[in-house]
Amino acid sequence: MLRIIILLLIIAGVAGYFTRPEEPAMREAANAVLRDPGNLTEGLESIGATVAGDRVYSNYYVASKYSVSLDGRALVDCWGAFTQVKCDRAAQS
Repeated sequence: MLRIIILLLIIAGVAGYFTRPEEPAMREAANAVLRDPGNLTEGLESIGATVAGDRVYSNYYVASKYSVSLDGRALVDCWGAFTQVKCDRAAQS
């Protein structure tokens, strides 16, 4: 039974490695969140982030992360695995 579980984990890891989203897909999903502001303040931040925001793509082998920040404050965080990308606005504190 343990061998089957280990084999399934290896298969899932290999599948995740070959199907993680690359930077262009992550960038497009982050831009979609930035283009859809929830209120006026987020809209103004989105314009600034689109023009001058800092963007970071991190590769974690079976998953990837993409972050957009403006003036050191995170605006959008995206996670991707198995060709799927999930982006959310960062929590405002």
